[in-house]
Amino acid sequence: MTDLNGKPVIRLLLVEDDQIDRMACKRALAQHHDCEFVLFEAETGNQGLKLARDEKIDCILLDYHLPDLSGVEFLSELAEASGELPMPVVMLTGSDNAMIAVDALKLGARDYVVKGSNANGETLQWLPAVVMRAMREQQALLDKTEAVEQLREAEAKYRCLIEQMPAITYIASLDTPGKLLYVSPQIRQLGFAPDSWLEGSDGFLKRVHAEDRDAVVEAYSATYEHYTPLHCEYRLLNDNGQARWFLDEAKVVRDEARGALCLQGLLIDVTADKETAQELYYYRRRLEELVAQRTEQLEKQSAILEAANARMDHELCERKRAEAALRASEARFRLLLESAGDGIVGVDGKGLCHFVNPAALAMLGYSQQELLGQNACTTIHGDTSVAEEQCGIYAACHDGTPRHGTDLFRRKDGSTFTVECSAHPMHVDGKLVGAVLTFRELSPPGA
Repeated sequence: MTDLNGKPVIRLLLVEDDQIDRMACKRALAQHHDCEFVLFEAETGNQGLKLARDEKIDCILLDYHLPDLSGVEFLSELAEASGELPMPVVMLTGSDNAMIAVDALKLGARDYVVKGSNANGETLQWLPAVVMRAMREQQALLDKTEAVEQLREAEAKYRCLIEQMPAITYIASLDTPGKLLYVSPQIRQLGFAPDSWLEGSDGFLKRVHAEDRDAVVEAYSATYEHYTPLHCEYRLLNDNGQARWFLDEAKVVRDEARGALCLQGLLIDVTADKETAQELYYYRRRLEELVAQRTEQLEKQSAILEAANARMDHELCERKRAEAALRASEARFRLLLESAGDGIVGVDGKGLCHFVNPAALAMLGYSQQELLGQNACTTIHGDTSVAEEQCGIYAACHDGTPRHGTDLFRRKDGSTFTVECSAHPMHVDGKLVGAVLTFRELSPPGA
């Protein structure tokens, strides 16, 4: 609080039964012009306690000898349940009572001032400075207590957040590579208590799969040597010896004053993702095999249809049944092609598109009407010369040569993307009649 002149206002409680000593204290306080003292007076300890509780007091000046209470009793009554005093207290003692003042300091008083032996009270000249120092010490103590409480709350919130995350969090030492300083309770998903990982200096390395150990050691060594972020995948063995895949990502924590402090990271279980990726790879390869088998079946069925056209009228019924079977097979085949996740394009002997499935349309950005009847090589490359030299469809249609590899396709909007593709020629009675192209977009590195 400040007055109209901008000076700080300090509300003092003077507990002193001697009127002459009270007057001496007032004179000493009046000599201090840097602040405004508002003085409350009490002649007994109980009066002082009531004023201390009813008024907003900043500091108490307490005489040790009071009619009803001693200074020690007053301090005991004033103290809160925690034993701390709610405001700073400065003891007023006689020149022969220094040891009494020391006892009061042990009970929480901030300082003491020796009262003068005459009415002028020259020895009280330091009273304002002592009051200001006691208040500064009290404020510093409050600030420290508040900072500690805020730190405790922040730590509790951080720990609660960390321990609710599904990922495993850890802190590793930079002085001893691999030494764990902390690991979250989620490590129990591997069947081990957190404390067991803190023992020894090898940390996670003691449970890394033997086939992954060299790569993990190399990744950690680079991080410890250059303080670069850690990013690696490896298998950890649980308590039953079963391997689980984990993504390990960590960064070096730095402090402006002390530099690098520790390595802080996350372990994320990616076993399900790994298994899904393996299944997708298997089904993709299986789909390619099915496409090749269906292509061969179509060639055989086309030969049967041509032979049936040359038969006599008495074979018409058999021909119709064969055609019905063919249509059913073609419907199933078309449904398979249109449901496939990979792009599939069918072309005739001239390289003109006569079939394209939804996955191919989605990747290329065209509608079905825009692609059917168009030169497939030119459309997906955007350049005729490049199409003829590198396109797998061109090779399959003109040379009858199967082609498998990677290629760069162009979308309708002009953007390009890298694909893994296979082109298979189609023959009917030994005659090259077209080709089937299957492709899938490759993810960019780091995706």
